Amino acid sequence: MYQLAVDLRGFYLKTGQFIGARGDFVPEQICRRLALLQDQVPPMPAAQAREVIEDELGMPLEQAFEWIDLAEPLGSASISQVHKAKLRCRPTSVVDASLRGGYAGLQPYRNPPADIEKACKCGPKDGIVAVKIQYPDALPTMALDLTNIRLFAAFLAKTEIKFDLVSAVDELAAQIRLEFDFRREARIMDAVAHQFRKQTHKIEVPRSVPGMVTDRLLVMNFLEGVPITRLKDHTRNLSESLRRKAARRILDRVAEAYGRMMLLDGLFQADGHPGNILVMKGGKIGLIDYGQSKRLPDTARAAYALLVLAMNRGDQQEISDELGRVGVVTDRDDVELRAKMAYGMFDTRGKVDPFDPESPIKQMAISRFPPDMFFVLRVTQLLRGLAQGMGVSGFSTAEQWAPFAKQALKQLEGVEIPALPASLTAHTYKLW
Repeated sequence: MYQLAVDLRGFYLKTGQFIGARGDFVPEQICRRLALLQDQVPPMPAAQAREVIEDELGMPLEQAFEWIDLAEPLGSASISQVHKAKLRCRPTSVVDASLRGGYAGLQPYRNPPADIEKACKCGPKDGIVAVKIQYPDALPTMALDLTNIRLFAAFLAKTEIKFDLVSAVDELAAQIRLEFDFRREARIMDAVAHQFRKQTHKIEVPRSVPGMVTDRLLVMNFLEGVPITRLKDHTRNLSESLRRKAARRILDRVAEAYGRMMLLDGLFQADGHPGNILVMKGGKIGLIDYGQSKRLPDTARAAYALLVLAMNRGDQQEISDELGRVGVVTDRDDVELRAKMAYGMFDTRGKVDPFDPESPIKQMAISRFPPDMFFVLRVTQLLRGLAQGMGVSGFSTAEQWAPFAKQALKQLEGVEIPALPASLTAHTYKLW
């Protein structure tokens, strides 16, 4: 499966990344292998990487960087790879020996020269950056894959999985196409970094380097950390109790980051597989890669906040009602099954196993699933897989996010949100 995803690339890599993060129902040995797709896909050769970077920057690498490691990328995944480098903030005509890989050709560049002076003035003080570059043929490959996947999703929805898969694929396709716009990613990343400006002691987000962002290249400050997928290698010498405590603390911070993004601001990183989560010094969390990001409309955010609070309280009728308010439509009104479905989709305490005949989505069809909530569901599934992989039991995002949900409803007081399913009139929420 791993080799197939590597050979086919495109959407198949993303599918492999998602499966590799689902330790809650995928066997551990498969997860370990597929987890390599999250940040260790075979990269493009150094010479080709050099060519792409120089074309985007409009200048030889030697003019932009004191050194850049083209030989060993920091990470490589479905549409891009990332290299560590140091900005050249002193004029020189000397080529550093530490600049490795490839040969600078003499062909004209596609873009005008990058603004190195601005980058040095506004970038990180130590000049150390991460350089993200897009694979040249990734977009056409992904577009073709998504067309084929949509046809397959329609077939599965009719024959195997009682879920509105087509709406989910359409939402995913819309977001994936946006992922190829690195200027957009830089704007979103900077906005999320600003959102966490008061939590930098526990959650950190990179910032783009002004003057060095193009459609296919994004230079940002470098975060020093260990991918959460390799955390076990760095904690194996700790006692069992300390390992469990560290895992819980880290998972709490990852979940806090997503709770804050989704409920308090509405703008969130929607590709939260473990390859995009770093564990930094002191247990701080680094969140990287904002290509797939989503902004929840205020109406959807308020409805989701009500669902989070309902799941935290545990009343099945209330949960079923609020599931309807967020827009999930099922083929029958079975309160107990709808509550179980809500926990499976939107809380890490539940479970959604598409291969289990006792799974709610096998017993009751979902005729409509709201596109705005697809990435919220995806984040929950990834957090559940992360909790399983880290050995953290009894973890509930609904419980952890309840304070954020209450705060969100205070922010959104007066916002018109969908009525409960039994009502045909609009409903304006007032905090009680």
